[in-house]
Amino acid sequence: MKVYLEQETWPEGPERGIALGTFDGVHLGHQALIAELLADAKRSGRVPSVFTFSDHPDLVFKDRDTFPGLIMTVDEKLNAFAALGVEEVFLLPLAPEIYRLSAEEFLQDLLRERLNTGFVVVGEDARFGSCRSGDVELLRAWGQENQVETSIIPDLYIDERKISSTGIRHLLKHGDLKQASKLLGRSFGFVTAVSEMRVVERSVGDPVSSGVGQLQLKVIELELAYPQEIVTLPPGQYQAKVYTKGSIDSDRTELMTIQADIMIENHCPLIKTYLSVETKFPFPEFYISFE
Repeated sequence: MKVYLEQETWPEGPERGIALGTFDGVHLGHQALIAELLADAKRSGRVPSVFTFSDHPDLVFKDRDTFPGLIMTVDEKLNAFAALGVEEVFLLPLAPEIYRLSAEEFLQDLLRERLNTGFVVVGEDARFGSCRSGDVELLRAWGQENQVETSIIPDLYIDERKISSTGIRHLLKHGDLKQASKLLGRSFGFVTAVSEMRVVERSVGDPVSSGVGQLQLKVIELELAYPQEIVTLPPGQYQAKVYTKGSIDSDRTELMTIQADIMIENHCPLIKTYLSVETKFPFPEFYISFE
């Protein structure tokens, strides 16, 4: 998959199909858009491409302090696109020269003329252009006028809950991993790394039921970094699986299952877990998936 980070690097290329959106989390609703994009590519021979942004709109246009965090990093989003079969991604910062374009200028100047777009697929709530003035009705009318095919994917629901990135962030923020995973179509997780590792003594056993008191065992205490840009799960103990980093799910190898304690220290989230002193943990970075 080719990723273009600057307009100056955009190739002229053949006609493209474009899936347009923010795609945070690449949840089941986003996957429906990309499935439609790939279906068009199979029918028409157009190159299946995604147009998205490296900045989340809420971090540009709203109070950053009220944003709960991203569901996945930009790198993980790109990995998800590649796994689904996208061939090109046009990834731009949400800069003034982009968000000040009118909806018509965005469609005509960027998509039609610069990217040779012949097909556009969006969700039914899509907004684009200056002041979010563009919507699906404007897109349909522009498509008819310019011989560009359009497809509008209706909202999807699971358990009577709309699938949306905003809704998934809310679920994660409140610790509802089961429902969040349903809407994502996979377990929530991210790439992390060991920030501190030490050998400590830890009490184990129930002195009441055993009658012999607690045992003091030496264990490895690991502190794992919690990515600052990712929505923070509430403090508590979680079951989690640790995988080799890998770029997509099929590239990852499961290493172990751990009890992950999420806590807040100095206003920053971190993950702490304990392993036996015999445990081999050779990977500097790895993927952690919360069950």
